[in-house]
Amino acid sequence: MHELSLAEGILEIVERTARANDVKRVRTVRIAVGELAGVDIPSLEFAWESVRKGGVAATAPLAIERPAGEAWCMTCEATVPLKQYGDACPKCGGFRLMATGGTEMRVLEIIEATDDQGPPA
Repeated sequence: MHELSLAEGILEIVERTARANDVKRVRTVRIAVGELAGVDIPSLEFAWESVRKGGVAATAPLAIERPAGEAWCMTCEATVPLKQYGDACPKCGGFRLMATGGTEMRVLEIIEATDDQGPPA
C-alpha cells in the first residue's frame, strides 16, 4: 500500500514546515491529489489517521482537493477531460492521449491551530 508512504511524506512536510515556523499544533492539512495520480483516497485517509498520531498534526484531518484529469489528444489536437488512463478521447475517440493535468499530489496549505481551537467538526 503506497498510500502509507505518501501519508508519511505528507507528515514529514508538515512537521518540517511546523518546526521552521514555530507552529505547535496543526488544525488542518490541505492537499491536492489529482484524479490521475493513482492514489486511493480512502486508503490515504486511513494511513494519515495512523501516521499523524503524537505529533503537531495529531488531530489534523486532511482536506483533499481533487484536480480533474485532462489530456492533450494528439489526434484532434485538443485538451480534453480524462477520468482515467486508457479512456478514449471524448471528441474523436482516439487513444493518443498525453496527460496534462490531474496527475499531481502536493501539500497546498498547513493551517495552524490556535490555543482555543480544537480539530474542525
